Amino acid sequence: MPVIKDKRIILALGCLALFFPGSFVFGFPGVMAGYWQEIFAVNKAQIGRLMFFILAGTGFSMYLAGKLQEKIAFNKMIFIGTLICGLAMILVGQANSINHIYLWGFLEGFFTGFVYIPCLTFFQKLYPEKKGLITGILNLTFGGSAAIMSPIYTYFLVSRGYWFTSNMAALLCIVFATSLTLLIKNPDSVKGRDQTYLSTLTLSRTLSMPAFWFLWLVWAFSGAAGVSLIVLSASFGKHLGYGITQYVYILTCFNVLNGIGRLVCGRLSDTVSKQKILMVVFLMAGTAYSFMAFSTSLFWVSFLACFIGLAFGGLFTVSAPLVTEVFGLENFGKVFGLIFTAYGFLAGALGPWLSGVILDATQSDFKMVFGMFALFYLAASIFILQVKKS
Repeated sequence: MPVIKDKRIILALGCLALFFPGSFVFGFPGVMAGYWQEIFAVNKAQIGRLMFFILAGTGFSMYLAGKLQEKIAFNKMIFIGTLICGLAMILVGQANSINHIYLWGFLEGFFTGFVYIPCLTFFQKLYPEKKGLITGILNLTFGGSAAIMSPIYTYFLVSRGYWFTSNMAALLCIVFATSLTLLIKNPDSVKGRDQTYLSTLTLSRTLSMPAFWFLWLVWAFSGAAGVSLIVLSASFGKHLGYGITQYVYILTCFNVLNGIGRLVCGRLSDTVSKQKILMVVFLMAGTAYSFMAFSTSLFWVSFLACFIGLAFGGLFTVSAPLVTEVFGLENFGKVFGLIFTAYGFLAGALGPWLSGVILDATQSDFKMVFGMFALFYLAASIFILQVKKS
């Protein structure tokens, strides 16, 4: 198989690999939440539980992916991840109970890790002087894909139906993404200049470092507050009296800044303190949630959703080079995978699941939920300043 020499083309292929899994995780559940709630006759807590399964799947796979990439070619891992993410969309198109949706969510989350971790590790190696910018570009594609695909999913759901929408997404992923992933190779490897990075940190040593636990808590609290809006945008839009073609703008605005914020924050992280960048965006998102609790205008809510998307995108983008800076590139895959367990196992429970329980118990008191998320972001802004290199 030929080796592509132009690194920009290789980067474009990496972005393509991340595009569809990103839209499945960040866009598809938000668009389909209302449909699933109606067709399966479930409540908000049960819909919110879906994000827990997505994140749990991701939490299980991230550390595993970090270890496996030391033994398995990264492009083969990306191929496996994109292929199964596409096949899982066929499964969700045949779902006849909420439990099938949970299974789909776990599979998508798990195999997204097989795409995400190898891509971040490989391209940080390929562009050693621009880790932040490159991570931002990759995360722009990963998170911003939902901003592009959410209106498309909504259009086909309304005009062509659920089965068509799910299978169309599967076909696009398998044909356009999976078929090109094996072309992602390091051009330097042909000349013998490819460098292997073997981890120098043991699991016990990593878990004994304060920086690890502070960053883990940052991911737990800010991840919970950010990811919850993906699911809550539909129920909050309905609560305000808007239809699906209107409240989809809340999710779209969230994802637009989720994507753009990854690029901007990533570029800034090459020159500005990564901890300070995250502190600022967390405080902005906490303030946005505080105002959103008392907002009724679709325009105003969508505008505030931009700041939450910015913080969510910044978390993904700036955390990656921060892990490299604090723990070393040779340890990136496994350490980032461990930190991601906070997002996978705790953020899903603290965010979408708990907020669904509160909304059901309080007859949709969004003020309580949004106030809780504002406090989460405040806590994260304090914890991130404690993340320092030992």
